[in-house]
Amino acid sequence: MDNRQEPGEGVRGVEAEDEAGHTSRLERRLSALEGRPQPPEPISVLRLLNTGELRQALALIERAGVLTSGEVLHPEAFREAPPQELEALEHWRQLCGEPLDHLELAEELLDRVGEARGWRSPESFETALLLKRLESPDESPWFVGKMAEAIVALYAEMEEHGVGRGGASTHPHVSGAVRRLERLKEMVRPAPEPPGSAPERKDRTEAMCSPQKAGEEQPERTESRPAIGDGHQGSEGQEQPRPWWRRVFRG
Repeated sequence: MDNRQEPGEGVRGVEAEDEAGHTSRLERRLSALEGRPQPPEPISVLRLLNTGELRQALALIERAGVLTSGEVLHPEAFREAPPQELEALEHWRQLCGEPLDHLELAEELLDRVGEARGWRSPESFETALLLKRLESPDESPWFVGKMAEAIVALYAEMEEHGVGRGGASTHPHVSGAVRRLERLKEMVRPAPEPPGSAPERKDRTEAMCSPQKAGEEQPERTESRPAIGDGHQGSEGQEQPRPWWRRVFRG
């Protein structure tokens, strides 16, 4: 029996999950701190991946520019990836099926690093930075850094004052850390740039900075045949299947 999904099926399934109230680990923990009833956090199959595999898969995902919509800005990164990163990605797919939630993967890594190294460690901050870059790729580095600081500070206060992830707390230090995080979320910031605008600027900059001599003609560009699943139209105008990443990554 063939259980493979058709392109788009995984995405539709995740959209339904989001409408039903899909939230991040951080949001669930904030709700619990406010005293809202919360079911216990499920045991994630991501625990079957070792920490090295988490890092390798996330490094590849960040280079590929995977957005929260499921779009991939730099799919060539998967073709150029070293074998160990591809093996980590494949192991993740085998465990979780499709679509894959790379933000949940980053949250799993953050939990592990915080518990192993301490929430105030540089390693925890760097992992929180990675999570926020993946979650908000269009935000300014300043804002991403402040959000990463606020997250690890909150988790550090919760640990130092014995606040479990599933219970409410009125400890002033924990409450203060929550307020700091909420103030950052409510901060008025410039509108995010449309996805793809930064890479387009990068392409233009690279073209302007090309070492090619002035007046030298550009080599004639030849069109290559699109790969299967790249979402391009064939020579007869027939639309090809949607890109494979549309069903692989959560969006």
